Order: sequence, then C-alpha cells, then structure tokens
Amino acid sequence: MLKFRLPTIFLVTLLTMLATTAAVLLIPKTYTSSSELFIEYRVNDPISGRQFPAMLDESYLLTQVDIIRSNEVIDRVIDTLRLMDKPGAEKSRQLLRERLSKSIEIQLRRSSRIVEVQYSDQSSEGARDFLDALIKAYMDINVEISVAPARARLEQYNAQLKLLREEIDGIQNKLTEYQQKAQIVDTDERLDNRSRQLGELSTKQLLLRTQRQEYEARMRALDVMINSGNEVPEVPEIAQQPRVAELKLRLSDLERRIGDLSATYGKMHPKLVALQDERAVLLDRLKREAKAVLQGIRLEGMRLADQERALGRSMDEQQRSVLESKRHRDVISSYQRQLESAQRVYNTAVAKYDEILMLGTVNGTSLSVLRKAEAPLKHAKPQITKSVLMSVLVGLVLGLGLSFLLEIAVRRLRCLEDMERGLGLRLFGQIGKSTV
Repeated sequence: MLKFRLPTIFLVTLLTMLATTAAVLLIPKTYTSSSELFIEYRVNDPISGRQFPAMLDESYLLTQVDIIRSNEVIDRVIDTLRLMDKPGAEKSRQLLRERLSKSIEIQLRRSSRIVEVQYSDQSSEGARDFLDALIKAYMDINVEISVAPARARLEQYNAQLKLLREEIDGIQNKLTEYQQKAQIVDTDERLDNRSRQLGELSTKQLLLRTQRQEYEARMRALDVMINSGNEVPEVPEIAQQPRVAELKLRLSDLERRIGDLSATYGKMHPKLVALQDERAVLLDRLKREAKAVLQGIRLEGMRLADQERALGRSMDEQQRSVLESKRHRDVISSYQRQLESAQRVYNTAVAKYDEILMLGTVNGTSLSVLRKAEAPLKHAKPQITKSVLMSVLVGLVLGLGLSFLLEIAVRRLRCLEDMERGLGLRLFGQIGKSTV
C-alpha cells in the first residue's frame, strides 16, 4: 500500500510544505523584546513592623506578576506611548488593553526572584519601547503601593498635629490671660511675697501672744499683792521704776532728817514742820507716781490687746489673699499640666511624624533591572525553518492518513490474505511460486 500510495504521500507532503511556507511568508513578522527584573522585598513592614514570612515568597512574586498585568499598569503605558492616538488602534481602551495584555509574557524561575518579562510587537523598536514603558509603570505603581500606607498615615498625622497645635495654642492663651488677670507670673509659692509676709505676721502674732501672757501673769501678781494690803508704791515691780525709786529715796532721806531733828527740836519747830510738810507732799507725789506707773502697766496691756487684734485682722486679710493667690496658682498649675501633657503628646507625635515622613519616601520593595529591554535584531515569529520542518511532518501524517482513507474507500487485492478475506474463496494454489 505504501509503495502504491507513495506519490500521494509525497504530493500531500509537498503541498503542505508549500502552503506552510507561503503562510509563513505572508504572516507579519513579530519581534519579541525581553527584560529581566530582580524583585526583592523588605523583611519588615515599615509602618506596622510586621514580619514577612519566607514561605510567602512565591505568592509575593505571583502578586507582582499580577501587578505587571494589571489594568492600571497597562493604562499608564497606553497613556505614556499614546497608543490610542496611533493609526489603526482600537477605539475601545478595553479592547486595546486586552490585546496588549495577550502580548505580554512573564516567566518565573524556580527558586529564584528573577522575573523575565517579554513583549511581542510587529516592530522591534515598538516592542522595546513598550517593554520599557511597562517596566517603568510597574516600578512607579510598586513605589506608590509601598509608600501609600506611610503617606496615608502621614496625612492622618498632619491633621492630628494641626489639632494638637491648636490645642496647645488654646491652652497657652488661656494660661496667659489668666496669669494677666490674676497678676501671677511664678507659680512657686516659696517666691510669693504674700506667703512670706503671712509667715512674718504669724511670728509677730506669736510674739505678741507671748508678751500678752507675760503681762497677764504680771498683772495677776500685782493684783494679788495690792489686794493683800500692800501699798502701791511698795509693790516691788512698781518700786523698781526709776521715778518711784527716786521719790522713795528722797522720802527715806527726808525721814532720816526728820528723825534727827525730832531728837533735837520739838514737834512744832519750824524746820521740823517744814520737813513734815515736805514729806507729806513727797508721799502724795509718790502715791500719784505709783498709780501712774500702775496705770501705765494697765495701758500696756490694752496696747498689747489692740496690737494683737490689729495683727489678727491683718493676718486674716493676708490669709485670704494667700488663699486667693493659692487658688489662682492651682488654676494656673492645672493649665500648665494640661499644656505639658499636650506638649508631650505633640512631641511624641512629631517624632513619629518624622519617622513616617522618612518611611514615606522609602520603597518597601526593591526592584532592579538586571537586563534592559533592547530592540531585537531578528523576528521571533514566524520561525521559517521550524515551520517548514513541522510542515514536512504534518504533510507525512496527512499523506499517510489520506492514503489510509483511500485504501479503505477503494479496496484493492494486494496479497493472498486479501483474496481469502475479501472474496471469501478458497485458494488451491499460486501460479509462479515454487513448491518444495
């Protein structure tokens, strides 16, 4: 059968090869540009500090592949290269996006973070330019995705810092207004003159109270002695007074002289009478002076009482002033504590803000282009030699298949078995065959 159908097989193979060659020559040439990327990631999330498990490495790379094929990346390439404005381009962005996505091939290498990106186009420069734009758009998107949490947190911190600044300014204004109203600059009570003055008044009051107690003890002693029948000039405290002591000394001298004259002269002697009159005048003066001294002592008690009452009123006023000042200082201290608390929160937020501001400019994913896209010198499709060789194999298969179908459709007797099976006759012999 093969010998008989050999021309048919050869003809089918030849036609298949010619048709394939013609088709390959008529198909537009396609150029493929490729580039290699190294995709690395940071172990820690710069915002939340979470660890990135190594077991998710493959899923991470697959996610990056999906980002490369994403509509956002392709749309940026379309806008960058203005593909919608080129002649013959699809009017629908969706259709153009689908066609471009089909021309993108991404190959992942086993146990490696190197990704090969390929793009096929009818122009070698077009394939290179598209792939360059695709990688740039992908890297830009990746940067935006990486820093987006930090930027969002940055905006939140900007708003929070603004509120904190307004709160600090408000508390500071209230504190200043209250200090101006209360006329208090320093909240340290140890530096307050009114507190010091109150302490001095308290010391004076204690001293006056001690003096008054001593005076009362003196007056009780004087009253006891006077009530016991002692003359006022004979009371020791009064007798010790200079004027009283002088009068008593003069009186004693006068009595001595009277005693001397009484021994010599009679009672009615003019000198003795004169001395007696002088003695009576001196006694009267002594009594008056003693009473004056006693009255002075009693007036001293009234003076001490008046001073104590005046000092008590001054202390009450000073105490009210100190308490009022203390109340103002408590309010000022409350404002200062609020201000310090708000300032601490603000300083902490500013420190965190600086950290986030720095992280907002750091890409969480490290991308490196290991091999840039270049304009291919030879087209990738169609492959003439490979296609012709494949057409020969396909032509042989088609020729064999056609020969088999023809044999089935037009059956011929080619051997003894065909005669026995096909005609159903018994074979008695064969002409031209030698027998042993």
